[in-house]
Amino acid sequence: MKILAIGDFHGKFPEKLKKLVKKEKPDMILSDGDYTGIEGWRKPLKIMFAKLAKGIDIHVPEILGKKRYLDLLKRDYAAGKIPLKELNKFRMRVFSVFGNGDWYKSSFNKSNRKYENLIKKLKNIKDINRGKASFRNIKIAGFGGYLDSDVYFTKIGIRAINSDNDDSMKRRKRYGKEEKNLMKLMRKKTDILLIHYTPYGCLDKMRARGFALTGSNMGISSFNRAIRKYSPALVVCGHMHENQGKCKLGSSLIVNPGAAVNGKCALIEFDEKRKKVLNVRFVK
Repeated sequence: MKILAIGDFHGKFPEKLKKLVKKEKPDMILSDGDYTGIEGWRKPLKIMFAKLAKGIDIHVPEILGKKRYLDLLKRDYAAGKIPLKELNKFRMRVFSVFGNGDWYKSSFNKSNRKYENLIKKLKNIKDINRGKASFRNIKIAGFGGYLDSDVYFTKIGIRAINSDNDDSMKRRKRYGKEEKNLMKLMRKKTDILLIHYTPYGCLDKMRARGFALTGSNMGISSFNRAIRKYSPALVVCGHMHENQGKCKLGSSLIVNPGAAVNGKCALIEFDEKRKKVLNVRFVK
């Protein structure tokens, strides 16, 4: 079986990758999310994190002003629809989770803008965010969306996001709840795990310059515990654009296909009978 692993589109689907999919004709596509999160967010977010690291509590709406902020939200939501619609055009099975920046049903999104509503109309895409599915003889679990990285519970992380005790307690409680949800999801047989964030210490080093957390491990250790306990043959993750590659956790192979917005992805040969990864080819 040939699997295309792809994600981190951020509102774009390069022609290079469209041609690749048509040429390679994968049996299925695994998308790790972040359909949106357009370039317009980069500058105000960089300003926000720089201010937070200095103890100044300011956020993007205040930096941009209400009108510009609302306009950016509108453009961001619209841009995220582009890669979803392009994926659907390939007429092959696509399994999808959401990224931390996507518009999906959550406690963080109080609006009516939700990509679940669009995906229901796209017959070739299956939303497995916090869910499971089967393809041929393979069991797939998906666990995407926003999660708190381990670094946010360290001194450098707390300082970087200007977190107070109440905020840290909320994050810890949320982290514990999410880990229970993950373990419950994987309790039944899982051959492939599709996630957005990386496991801790595996393809998760922040290399982008100019941030308080540059050089930190941005992964999530609850993934490590779940992967080691349930041993899926393949784990596809994303989020860290700069860390395209693969690593091992126990008997599980972890693959970060790189950012689609930069023309990157991965083609994986998978033995569906033996539940084993045979080869990984990265597209740079």
